[in-house]
Amino acid sequence: MNDGYALERATKDHAKGISIMIRAAIEKVNAKDYPPAEIERLVRNFSTAKVREMLAQRQTLVALAEGKVVGTGALQGAEIKSVFVSPDWHRKGIGTALVCELERIAAREGHATLEVSSSLSATVLYAALGYSERSRKFFAEEETVTMSKVTDKTPLA
Repeated sequence: MNDGYALERATKDHAKGISIMIRAAIEKVNAKDYPPAEIERLVRNFSTAKVREMLAQRQTLVALAEGKVVGTGALQGAEIKSVFVSPDWHRKGIGTALVCELERIAAREGHATLEVSSSLSATVLYAALGYSERSRKFFAEEETVTMSKVTDKTPLA
């Protein structure tokens, strides 16, 4: 436990909390970088039903504080996906803790390089953790930044 939160593997029971937290983060944080129509599209992508589908396809972590989801992140193969932190919990190390734990999982699986398709809002976090920009893409009006990092693929105990 760090600063009032704990990381654990997400289960289907976390799906609603993950959905609520991600949607709030998109509406409050990502809205600074993207137009309203794009925010609406992104919010629809994280309904509880869609989060449940994602949980079946990805290794997902949650950060919990007093039983409430305050952060999440996932690993799908060698790609980090859907790292979000509740706006009320920003700057408490949760995003860093999630990414570092996902890197440890990837190392155990033998991935030498990790990639992330970052929102404009999150590029600072990934750069601080050693990720480098590789390219930029647009999905509708959502500009994303593809970033990667060569990791230590030595399995951890």
